[in-house]
Amino acid sequence: MALNTDPTQRLDRSAKLLLLESGLFAVATALSGTFVNVFLWKIGNDWIMIALYNLMHYLSGAATFVLAGWLAKKIDRIIIIRLGVAFLSVFYLTVFWLGERAAGNHLFLGVLLGIGSGFFWLSFNVLYFEITERDNRDLFNGINGLIGSLAGIAAPFTSGWIISGMGESVGYRVIFAMSLGIFVLAVLVSFLFKGRRAPGSYRVTDVLGRSGVGDWKWVSVAMTAQGVREGVFTFLISVLFFVTVKSEWQLGIFFTVSSLTSMISFYLAGKFIRPRRRNGFILLGTLMMGLVVLPYAFFGTDWSIWVLGVGASFFYPFYMSPTMSTVFDVIGQTEESVRLRVEFVVARELFLAAGRAIGILLFIGWVGKSAELAHIRWFVLMVGFVQLLGWWAIRHIPLRQDASA
Repeated sequence: MALNTDPTQRLDRSAKLLLLESGLFAVATALSGTFVNVFLWKIGNDWIMIALYNLMHYLSGAATFVLAGWLAKKIDRIIIIRLGVAFLSVFYLTVFWLGERAAGNHLFLGVLLGIGSGFFWLSFNVLYFEITERDNRDLFNGINGLIGSLAGIAAPFTSGWIISGMGESVGYRVIFAMSLGIFVLAVLVSFLFKGRRAPGSYRVTDVLGRSGVGDWKWVSVAMTAQGVREGVFTFLISVLFFVTVKSEWQLGIFFTVSSLTSMISFYLAGKFIRPRRRNGFILLGTLMMGLVVLPYAFFGTDWSIWVLGVGASFFYPFYMSPTMSTVFDVIGQTEESVRLRVEFVVARELFLAAGRAIGILLFIGWVGKSAELAHIRWFVLMVGFVQLLGWWAIRHIPLRQDASA
């Protein structure tokens, strides 16, 4: 049988291990991550409390990114990914132990989640940059998204079934315990990676100083805009759906269907997106992610939030996959930027965190005036189109032709 010599269709052992690690993370978070917000909502019934929990998650995650970047220059960054999954394990163990007392400790829980996420994603993104190349990044992103979607198909359905079948008190504790076990398994998988170090001094302030220069200027704008939308939609859609239908079982089905459509989209992204086609796909994803908000904004019915959730899940990969590939291509433009890859990954996360914080603070100000769903729907509409700013910024980065173009 002939060997596959197309560089856009090859992934080595390290890339496959990274996909496995990412897949375990996706399964654990799909089982419980989205249900934590609903769990807190059911206990506290407070939009601002949910927003503050997520705000602490993002702020502590950004601070941890800075620390993790420094550590990546000092120690093996495989140790950093282990720290990430270890803290995530502690987070789910704490939620399991606190039970209904979790609402009173929402800020502490947000910090725990942020620390775990910060360590995990710093290491993941640096490893992603080192393990993949420009020619196969779109393939890796497509497969990674496909795996995440598969996890999203099975896990929320399972969680909804468990909570509905066992009752809220036992059901939530069971799914939190399952996530804890999967993160422990992720720690074990991390021992299969070869050790990796990034020599040199930590120069994150130098990289942040370039946020207004060259292609990195446009990256900083795009990441901030992406963060504004992500910061709100990551928790708001699930809670809005639950408030509308009032059923964990239906919420599980909602995420299962959304993940199924996302899986199809990630498959298409991995198959068809190449560097020369990225801007077109980003524009398509951006426009459609905004348009699917319109039915919910104007009608606010059960079917309209299905359109919002499932539609956004389908079109988001067309934005995310090529944008991520483009950003990491910018990091790999010169020998110096490659040497500073850890610092660039940290800077990217700080821009995302800034956008997420802006989005959540805007939401807190919005619901502070009125927490009625009819009022919140217009905020969802406003945030739904902010991604256009990200497309506008990314299109300023020159395309680099791939070998198979």
